[in-house]
Amino acid sequence: MSTVVASAAVARRQQRLDRGARVGRAGMWVVLLGALLLSVAPGLYMLCLSFMDNPQLFAGRLVPWPPHPENYPRAWVASNIGRLYWNSVYVSTASMVATVALSALAGYGLGRIRFAGRGVVYGIVLIGLTIPLQIALIPLFMNLRTLGLLNTPFALIGPYTGFGLAFGTFIMKGFFEGLPRELEEAARLDGAGELGIFARVMLPLTRPAVATVAIFLFLQNWNEFLFALTFITEGRMRTLPTGIYALLSSEFYGNYPILAASLVLFSVPVLVLYFVFQQQFVEGITAGALKH
Repeated sequence: MSTVVASAAVARRQQRLDRGARVGRAGMWVVLLGALLLSVAPGLYMLCLSFMDNPQLFAGRLVPWPPHPENYPRAWVASNIGRLYWNSVYVSTASMVATVALSALAGYGLGRIRFAGRGVVYGIVLIGLTIPLQIALIPLFMNLRTLGLLNTPFALIGPYTGFGLAFGTFIMKGFFEGLPRELEEAARLDGAGELGIFARVMLPLTRPAVATVAIFLFLQNWNEFLFALTFITEGRMRTLPTGIYALLSSEFYGNYPILAASLVLFSVPVLVLYFVFQQQFVEGITAGALKH
């Protein structure tokens, strides 16, 4: 009799636990779906807005009907977005390549080579992660003006590369430190030099880190606004964020659907890049977190 009572008590307890687990999962899904909705709602509204006209917008509609797809060719022509695309791609790619190359070398040196003062150098690199862009704005402007680099691509490529080095070195150092020493020793026995070990043995093994750093820096450079607004004032040299911003007071004044269409065109490369390389990006971030 006591065994039956005990079994019934255990069954009731298990039912309560299962019910509590289901409630917990339901609550978790509610929170996640709410966060997802809050995240994507502005983007969805911007997409809907890009297919409206001004009467539909001021009527408070959420769904454009009838849609106006002609907003996109009008936005492309009005903003000269082809040139803005080229400027953004050129500046973002050049600075990203330079930063990845330099941070890979720095990460290898700090992670694999023992030398006096290595900890101090790495500490200085970490300090670079804490410096906000706004502090360097005026000194950089004065230096670039003295060198005659304002309104040139180098006015953005240089600062973007410099401010990205700390993050790139931090990620690359963690990956290089996690690689087994046996690979390096085997390469030395085969007669490989330090540069050969880096380029032929170690660097190919850090592809997740390279992909993570490259994607993160490209997106950061693509979206950067403050330096581009300050150092580039000529219309033909502007990047996408500042180019669209400059048109708010002229072609786009009061025409918010055309502006929304331009912003959608601006966002497409970022979304495509992330969805194509999201696996490498997540793997790199996860592996870097585990190594650190």
